[in-house]
Amino acid sequence: MKIVTTVRVSIKGLTANKLRTFFMMLGVLIGITALTVIVSVGQGAKMQVQERMERVGAFSAVMVSPGGGATRGLGSVETIPATLTAEDAQALKTEVPNVEDVAMAQVKQNEPVKFGGQSTTTTVWGVTPNYMKIRPSPTARGELFGPEEQASSARVAILGQETAATLFGDADPLEETIRIENVPFKVIGVFKKMGASPGGGNLDDRIFIPFSTASRRLFNVTYLSQLVIQIKGANQVAPAADQVKQLLRERHHIAPGMSDDFSVRIAEQMLGVLTGTSQTLTLFLSIVAALSLLVGGFIVMNIMLISVSERTKEIGLRRAVGARRRDILLQFILEAGAVTAAGGLIGVLLGVGGAIFASSLMGWPAAVSWPAIVGAVIFAGIVGLIFGVQPARKAAALHPVEALRG
Repeated sequence: MKIVTTVRVSIKGLTANKLRTFFMMLGVLIGITALTVIVSVGQGAKMQVQERMERVGAFSAVMVSPGGGATRGLGSVETIPATLTAEDAQALKTEVPNVEDVAMAQVKQNEPVKFGGQSTTTTVWGVTPNYMKIRPSPTARGELFGPEEQASSARVAILGQETAATLFGDADPLEETIRIENVPFKVIGVFKKMGASPGGGNLDDRIFIPFSTASRRLFNVTYLSQLVIQIKGANQVAPAADQVKQLLRERHHIAPGMSDDFSVRIAEQMLGVLTGTSQTLTLFLSIVAALSLLVGGFIVMNIMLISVSERTKEIGLRRAVGARRRDILLQFILEAGAVTAAGGLIGVLLGVGGAIFASSLMGWPAAVSWPAIVGAVIFAGIVGLIFGVQPARKAAALHPVEALRG
């Protein structure tokens, strides 16, 4: 029997019992759908983190925090170790090659802020003016403070979108006076909506004030919460980070073999940390989805074994009119492969739609990984072929006379 005839007979066998074909397809369809959604959403999450890091200029910067591994996340001036100073910042700027600029920051969390009868708590950042250039911080209204405000320790503030909305509602906050720890500050600007930081912090719920004002008039500390070092050339970031670490160890008199009292991070390291958990979860769920494909393969095998038992007369008749054992074998293998391939293709379509829907709910872009999806469909087809072999062998082994009697 020619291959074209075998294919035609296989398709006719599948369409003759649509419900049975659907159930054979279902397990594979569910597995491919789940795998497509999981991989696509995981890729979308990674893309979102990368976009956030690009938005705040992280890929051209080296971040230095105090405390080595003792503190997690961005510490507050109330909790961080006093290991980073303005003198460290100046030394890094002058002694490390390829350093374009160094910005300093002091941070205090849960600071009480008031305006009239409204009050809230937020994170207050005391930053040098260049911080807002290294970590781009555009304003929606008003302006940023500059070197003059830094030199005079001016009591001026720039509000995040959510902080401004909490204190002022729909009113214009510019030129109004707020109180941070009962110290008056004039609002000179409101940041554009920034969303979440790469680490998941809320960039819209914060206040920026001049670094000198924070250290002398509000926090009354001299040590730093963070240093942000802008590097000339993205390919120089990793070497510069090593040089920063070496210089700080020398300045802090850290003996060989002793732990650092600071931590140096670059974007690639942070990206790995931020996406590591997501990738692990994606891998675990992908394995579960792949197992569901194997379960679908067992379903295909069992239903096809039942189908062989029901179609013994059909098989006997075909053998009687000249079909060889290999034609019967090929027919049932093709049926299994066609069912799983069709389930895979439909699963891809449903998975892409599900990924787009899930990504829209979560607020990040859908990133469909076509290589992974093509691989999953091929895997589904292979599963169908493997699990279709046993029913096909059973069908091919039937004796024509006995099959006609059945």
